[in-house]
Amino acid sequence: MQPLKILPALLLSAALAACSTPSQRIERALINYGLPAPQAECMGFRLAQRLTNNQLRQLDQLARLNSDRLGRTRLEDIGRTLAGAENPALIAEVVRTGLGCLI
Repeated sequence: MQPLKILPALLLSAALAACSTPSQRIERALINYGLPAPQAECMGFRLAQRLTNNQLRQLDQLARLNSDRLGRTRLEDIGRTLAGAENPALIAEVVRTGLGCLI
C-alpha cells in the first residue's frame, strides 16, 4: 500500500483517539496488554475517576515503556511495572482497582 493512501486512515485513527475519554484509553490499553475486556472496562472506569491528571500521565508513560509485552500481560506484571514508578499512591490505586475488579 502506498504511504499516501495510508495517511487518511492514520489521521482518522488519531482523531478518534483524541476524542476518547481517559476511561476508554485506559480500557483499550489494558485490553491491548492482555487483560479480559470486562476487567479492563471496570479498571478503566474506576482509575479514570480516582487518579489525578499527573497520575494518568504517569500511567500512560509506563504503558508506552512496556509496549513490547502487548497481548501477554497479567495483573501481576502491571504491578511489577508500577513498582518502578516510584509513586506509592499510583501503585496502590492500580492494585486496589485491579483486585476490586477481579471480585
